[in-house]
Amino acid sequence: MKVVYFILLLATSMLWAGNFVAGKFTVGHADPLMMSFLRYVIAVAVLFPLVRWKERKFWPSRSSLLPLIGMGATGIFLFNLFMFQALQHTSAINTGIISALNPLAIALMTFIFTGQRLNGKQRLGMLTGLIGVVIVITRGKVDQLFALSFNMGDLYMVAAVLTWGVYSVLTKFTLKDEVGPLFATFWAGLFGLGLMLPFIWGEMTISSPDTSFWIALLYIGIGATVLAMLFWNIGVQKVGGTQSGMFLNFNPVFTALFAYIWIGESLTWPQAAGTMVVIAGVWLYTLGNIEKVNRSSETPASP
Repeated sequence: MKVVYFILLLATSMLWAGNFVAGKFTVGHADPLMMSFLRYVIAVAVLFPLVRWKERKFWPSRSSLLPLIGMGATGIFLFNLFMFQALQHTSAINTGIISALNPLAIALMTFIFTGQRLNGKQRLGMLTGLIGVVIVITRGKVDQLFALSFNMGDLYMVAAVLTWGVYSVLTKFTLKDEVGPLFATFWAGLFGLGLMLPFIWGEMTISSPDTSFWIALLYIGIGATVLAMLFWNIGVQKVGGTQSGMFLNFNPVFTALFAYIWIGESLTWPQAAGTMVVIAGVWLYTLGNIEKVNRSSETPASP
């Protein structure tokens, strides 16, 4: 049965990779916060009738209110703000490569918020993944680290990844019997919209939208948001945040493919090398995670 959830998580990676490319068609038409707002206006409008139809109750309980607001603040408001800012300044391929750090960000945030320790392979995997992202951010010119010369878009995407790590930890705590993936996706989106509103009020403008903009917006709102967030939340609920995060390792692959087909971006050698190092880091982390699970299963139960 886990195969079904793995397919959903792979589809999530594909949909989000498309999001990075579709987002490039919106650059110059709306600012990052406006794009985030439009994205979730569409998503919430699509989800509303589904929640009314499928869920036993519509309003969140008092105990789930704060976690859902936290999901809205991190995964909806901050993540999208940082991601659309990134797309203003860097390539779709770079955003896809840096997003492959998501599994490590989830592991890091899980450690910070739950105290779940990492073994040697997991720590080595995190370090390797970080080196890969440094290669991508510096375009292979590591001396830029000492000159503190970076592309702001890449740094915004790193911030987005860290924010997503927090969101994934909150999702695991929030999704329980009374809060399902559909319910959580809708209410997190609604709370995220509420948090954006004070910052965007009076500045809701779209400049010279064309057909490509509207198609990209619909894809971002329905495919990369409603479907992808729903698939992701189901995956986190059923197989856990860390294991779900491993499927985001496919983000750079799908992003590079879509960026080449749709907007003519090509993968450079530093990007390719950085991608392979990031994937190696996530692979090492996965080995460490399997090792930890095997050891815990071999530990005899207490009498």
